[in-house]
Amino acid sequence: MSIPAEGDIVDVLRHQHEELKQTMTEVETSTGLARAEAFGRVIALLETHERSEQRVVHPTTRETPGGAEIAEERVAEEEEADEVLAELRELGTDDPDFPARFTVFRESVIEHAQHEEDEEFPVLRATLPADQLLGMADELRAVQART
Repeated sequence: MSIPAEGDIVDVLRHQHEELKQTMTEVETSTGLARAEAFGRVIALLETHERSEQRVVHPTTRETPGGAEIAEERVAEEEEADEVLAELRELGTDDPDFPARFTVFRESVIEHAQHEEDEEFPVLRATLPADQLLGMADELRAVQART
């Protein structure tokens, strides 16, 4: 997962959402070994991204006015995605059902990212000072560099 050197936490996460979307498109448009490799990258991207959000972003969101419910909804979506991802891993990219099931998964991940961008990120930007948002980006970079 690329970690932009510039920007606050929202900028970094939006960049990573775009990277994830592009990689999921690779899974959908490829076959054979190329699909398997792209799917492996999706797994790694999601694991790194979600783990670091759960350590850095969601706890801070919970502390903002009205943020507890937003954070809990995002965590629930991430847990659901983890379950579907495990099913896809078990199914394997060569299974005839994989493309259709992956497409449904991709749509749910994109919807989750949109919820973050529409609900969680505006709360962070509206309630936290710029230096804290920049510090969160640095903390996220550190967490992701260790994984």
